[in-house]
Amino acid sequence: MSKFWNQLVNVWSKLEIPQKATIVLAGLGFLGLMISLVMTASKPDYRLLAKGLSKSQIAEIATYLESNHVPYNVIDNETAIMVPSANLYKVRNELAQQDMLGDGAKGFEILGKSSSMWESTFSEHKTYDRAVSGELERNFRELNGVRSARVLIDRPQPSPFVSDDSAKPKASVKLDMKPGTRLTDRQIAGIIHLTAGAVAGLSPDRVEIMDGSGLLTPKAADSGAGMAQTTLEAEVARENYLTRKAQEQLDTILGPNRSQVRVSVKLDFTKRTEASSDPTSKVVMEETTNSNNESTESANPGGVAGTAPNVEGESRPTTAPSPLKGTKAKEETTSKYVVGKKSVTQEDEVGRIKGMNVSILLPFKKTTKPKLDDKGKPTDQKEEVVEEYTQAEKDRFKELVLNAIGFNAAKDIATKVENVANLDARFTSSVQSMDLYAAKEELAQAGVTLPLGNLPWTDAIGYGVAGLTALIILGVARGQLKRSHKAWADAEERARLAVEEAERKRAEAKKAEEIATQPGETMVDAQQRVRRQELREAIKQKINDDPAAAAAIVRKWLYEA
Repeated sequence: MSKFWNQLVNVWSKLEIPQKATIVLAGLGFLGLMISLVMTASKPDYRLLAKGLSKSQIAEIATYLESNHVPYNVIDNETAIMVPSANLYKVRNELAQQDMLGDGAKGFEILGKSSSMWESTFSEHKTYDRAVSGELERNFRELNGVRSARVLIDRPQPSPFVSDDSAKPKASVKLDMKPGTRLTDRQIAGIIHLTAGAVAGLSPDRVEIMDGSGLLTPKAADSGAGMAQTTLEAEVARENYLTRKAQEQLDTILGPNRSQVRVSVKLDFTKRTEASSDPTSKVVMEETTNSNNESTESANPGGVAGTAPNVEGESRPTTAPSPLKGTKAKEETTSKYVVGKKSVTQEDEVGRIKGMNVSILLPFKKTTKPKLDDKGKPTDQKEEVVEEYTQAEKDRFKELVLNAIGFNAAKDIATKVENVANLDARFTSSVQSMDLYAAKEELAQAGVTLPLGNLPWTDAIGYGVAGLTALIILGVARGQLKRSHKAWADAEERARLAVEEAERKRAEAKKAEEIATQPGETMVDAQQRVRRQELREAIKQKINDDPAAAAAIVRKWLYEA
């Protein structure tokens, strides 16, 4: 261990001051990065507890979590709350038991709670109104764009000193809308009538609606505007329906996104009735009959029939016979007739199409034809040509589309009902060929998801800056270490060369001492002789190692000589 420490001290002593400072900064940056990673790993993993909450619910849940020493984070513009994953299900169950995670509205369930036997009828009515308000709030919260709702029902206490108008109930509805959304007139009318229908004795004109932008209740009913709105909505719905049918027909033939169809209609909401009578039949209305009986008297021409009046001695009657009477009867009947009336009433269709315009856009078709040469003659090469559809093809497409949406049938009905000979100005259709724009398809690119989704944005930025700083410091340190390593390598190379030079000099000196001089030979001559001997030995060794190369060298030398 001491040897390793001594080596480190030796290396550190050889570094320059900038190199030492760089290494220290790199070490501090690496240490900070490790501390950040450890803190991030030890930080609890927050999970979503509930979302879409109101501010009052957030405050209530936060108070409960603080009382139970549970950490939490409020996110999404104070509409959602997060807790550590270890406490998620426990806290969720506890809040659900206390009705803190619901929509905040309590409906008819509050009627099941026990009440005091001394509770007055007025208090019972107030409790029932609160229950109805809760149910209405739940219904209104289901509307598209409504984030929360509050309903207040004001039902005055019955009193003989209060007028009838003042004793009628009233209702106020406060809606919290999502950003960028607004209720339509039909939705407002539906809220008004739903509220009026849920509260006994409440009329629609005593219901007020308000959202964040102000009062929504129409102060005066405008039948003309309402009718115009209904007419516009009906026309838009009919246009969308017919356009969809026509587009489906063309997509089946040409393919998706290869054509465009637009249908515009004008509807007739006029209500027409027709009545007719049948004068061919008659009915007796009054019949009078007059009867007249007349009696006429006539003299008796003879006596009483029989033998008694004609025999002598027989007594005759003292009274004369009654005269004869004649009877004449006369009867006159008078009848009054009335012409029979048979009425037939026919009502025209409400919302009948009285005008339709159809516009069809077709793309240019691409065909492959032989390429023409300079003289206009076809060649063996093929080329792609963009051209319009022929008139026959356009007529065929138009006929298919018009038959799919019932164009001709609607035109015939309008002609018969209005008794007009020509409706071509209101029923039109056109087909055009154009180069339709097609957006380029964007390819989905793979991405890397970092585990920072649950971190606050301030912490994420801090970690990002710390990581970037650490990377910069490591990059600078890496360059300094490279330069230091190069300096160390150069120093080692210089030391090695110095050692080799010293060894060479020592070897030459030793060899010079070992060389024995011959008689009449100087030391220089002796050294040259030894050098030549070494060269001969080296050449002999090379020839033994590679005879072919040596022979080639000799041949070249002889050739040049």
